[in-house]
Amino acid sequence: MARGLRKRKHARRVTDHFEHAAKARDLYLQSATAASLRADWKAALTVARHQVTEALQATDYLRDVAGGLLYAGIHMIVLRAIAAPPISQDQFKLICSAYSKGSEKPNKAVAAGAAAAVAKAIRPYFDPVLTPWLTHGRAPSTAQLRRLLWSVSPVIALQQLSTARRNRLAAEQEQAVIQLLRKNGWKRDPSKMIDARGDLLPRHFMHKTRFATKTQPQEVDIACGLPGSYVLAMECKVTNDETNSVKRINDVLKKANAWKEHWGSFVQTAALLQGVIAYKDVKRLLDSGVKVFWSHDLDSFEAWLKESE
Repeated sequence: MARGLRKRKHARRVTDHFEHAAKARDLYLQSATAASLRADWKAALTVARHQVTEALQATDYLRDVAGGLLYAGIHMIVLRAIAAPPISQDQFKLICSAYSKGSEKPNKAVAAGAAAAVAKAIRPYFDPVLTPWLTHGRAPSTAQLRRLLWSVSPVIALQQLSTARRNRLAAEQEQAVIQLLRKNGWKRDPSKMIDARGDLLPRHFMHKTRFATKTQPQEVDIACGLPGSYVLAMECKVTNDETNSVKRINDVLKKANAWKEHWGSFVQTAALLQGVIAYKDVKRLLDSGVKVFWSHDLDSFEAWLKESE
């Protein structure tokens, strides 16, 4: 009898998550109005224009590409977009073996040798229509810089639009959880490395903190302290489509496995989901022991927390 009850409960949970995935998809589509998409596009363009301006200044208007990369490899995002046609990371890696995708991160400098090799490799691909001053060996005019800025910025913005929208929604997710915890009397602690049991007291939480693992520490969006030195590690994930959901769910599973290997049962991984997510990916989380909650149903998360106390 008990076994039959467990089966019925499991079947009900499966049905619930299948329905939640469908509802999350509908809500995402409803939120993708023309006005909201235009606002996201405008924000992406603003960021892209800032990136172009910074890259031009750092590289002395493309006359010292290596010098600019010595301080910030992220300028390669702009340099690849100035090429005719724009070059993807994978394609440029084939062109220049010294280039590393990992160099295109904030505050990531490029070693002198690699910077010189990348600068030499990218130079022949620059669009001569957008960079005529390089051909003539003189400083660019204001009109030439303006033309490059307005031509290249949309290319970069289009590449980053989905990520920017997803990040915005994920930030809203995190704030919703924080507000829920505070409403229930939880105390926010300063973020720090969690490397021992008891570092996070019951009814205390941290935002954007890190858990130790057997290898590299893994960042978690929100960590919640529960009784018995038990911690809930919650990842907030928004996906734009079912293809993207595979990567987002893989991110969660990678962290869950690392935490389980290091902490055993004292860290419970959870995922707060929103957007377009294939149920098969939700099931991968459930099958791996990850607790699944939904942004449109935070009441269930609140109830779970109260039951766990």
